[in-house]
Amino acid sequence: MSGEDPGRAALRSGATLRQVVTWAGRREAVSLEPGCAFGAVTRAQVDELAAELREIKGRLNQLFTLVVGSIAVDVLLRLAGLG
Repeated sequence: MSGEDPGRAALRSGATLRQVVTWAGRREAVSLEPGCAFGAVTRAQVDELAAELREIKGRLNQLFTLVVGSIAVDVLLRLAGLG
């Protein structure tokens, strides 16, 4: 292995991998903050809309659970002869 070229030696030792990983960590993050008033207002409206949609989704899940539960109770009562 003493006659090996330096490129292969760096690959075997992991030096190249460490160099690539440290290079990838130096990238600057993309800024997602709005740069104008219109963008800020639009961002706020989208955030509010997302919160409202989460609330609606939660209510629909509760409604479906109520319907399925009432059907299950009705079926159990009929099987028990009480319904």
